[in-house]
Amino acid sequence: MRALLAVATTAAALTTPHVEVTLKIAMDRNGAVDDLGDKAERFTSPASLDAVHRLRRHCDAVLVGTSTVARDDPSLTVRRVPLAPRTAQPLRVVLGRAPAEAGLLNDGLETVVFSKDGGLDGAGAAALPGVLRELYRRGVNHLMVEGGPQTARYFLDAGLVDRAIVVRAPVAFADKPVPSDITAATLRSAGLSFHSRRDVGGDDTHVWTRGAHAPLWGMLLDEEAPA
Repeated sequence: MRALLAVATTAAALTTPHVEVTLKIAMDRNGAVDDLGDKAERFTSPASLDAVHRLRRHCDAVLVGTSTVARDDPSLTVRRVPLAPRTAQPLRVVLGRAPAEAGLLNDGLETVVFSKDGGLDGAGAAALPGVLRELYRRGVNHLMVEGGPQTARYFLDAGLVDRAIVVRAPVAFADKPVPSDITAATLRSAGLSFHSRRDVGGDDTHVWTRGAHAPLWGMLLDEEAPA
């Protein structure tokens, strides 16, 4: 079900409720997220993909930008791991106008689109408090931001990310790499601190957190006890 929402971000609006935001971004060893000289393909390890699906299952909603929808046509559903204990797929959220033919607008599952056509007030990072207010109203307490790099930077610039999971795969895009422009300095400027790192199927995976937020390794790696 597609919903186009009008979201106001005026000074008279209520204080933004706290929605926990976990950012996940995957890049090559040089910090690029894609190679426009080739068709979009997964480049991280199967173990990393499993972790992404566990994170989707753990969150109430999964958000991407319109460029990710146009390039990847993602489903944003939990598929590689059991959906239980969830009884329904997480809400899909698109920031910006999505192509009408996109799969997530036509598969019968719920998708919310925030766009200027739907009355979204503001642009980039300035629009996000209104987006989070509406998602909170819809029962979203934990939001996963899955891409792309511009959308990730919007959330980082707004200081809204509580946890960043940065996956570096041992590959290098060589034709038309798309830089993420997300570095350790970017994460620190967003108020995050490096917490820990793990090798996840050969991918060098770092978790950055704000304050006392947990790194979620136990959930991500399906361990018996969180690390």
